[in-house]
Amino acid sequence: MNNSIKKIFTTMDSIGFLPKRIIMHGVQLATGLLLIALTLHFINNNIYHFDYNINIIMFAMAKTGLVIFAEAVIGGLVVDYLSKKA
Repeated sequence: MNNSIKKIFTTMDSIGFLPKRIIMHGVQLATGLLLIALTLHFINNNIYHFDYNINIIMFAMAKTGLVIFAEAVIGGLVVDYLSKKA
């Protein structure tokens, strides 16, 4: 198991500058959206006692955050692959 973790870290260290930035900023944006959605969830349950409009906004933000996370990671890895191939 320890060997597998080392392999993952060495692979991630070999990623270029631009793909690392794409992944890093995409993960930061996705985390921000997920934190805002989580805050809205707690506000909706504790203060507004389940307002349906806030619930729709919360789920849309959470889903968008997950999609941005996946797109940033996959996009960064594809950019790295294409830049190393060229």
